[in-house]
Amino acid sequence: MAKHLNDKDINNVVELLDDWPTDTKLTWDKLVEAVQHDYKLTTTRQTLQKQPRIKSAYKEVKEIISGSPTLSDKGKKKLPASLSAAADMIEKRDRTIERLEKENRALLEQFHTWLYNSDLHGITIAQLSQPLPTKDE
Repeated sequence: MAKHLNDKDINNVVELLDDWPTDTKLTWDKLVEAVQHDYKLTTTRQTLQKQPRIKSAYKEVKEIISGSPTLSDKGKKKLPASLSAAADMIEKRDRTIERLEKENRALLEQFHTWLYNSDLHGITIAQLSQPLPTKDE
């Protein structure tokens, strides 16, 4: 039985997508299998697709895989194994950075929307900045 994904699960799946080899076909079924294998998390394609962060990361990796070979892909055959591994690490980090920058921009846009709407409805910054209640309250 598939379970609901928490923030940690979503982060794990997105990181798995960041590390997805660009020379390996990506499908939702393969992603479900990889999540099961790497994180012992039983889930479904539909559960994964419902999460915007996962869906966005999946789409980005799919575009990279289906796109034309990059310069680093062409040059990998000439590189020694250690340099090829380093190039793969750099490529994965670049993909992670790009995804995180997109997520950050989306969150900033959401924040500005909330700020505008709160101001429009007379909610002050002080009210918005109140700490969350603890379990004791």
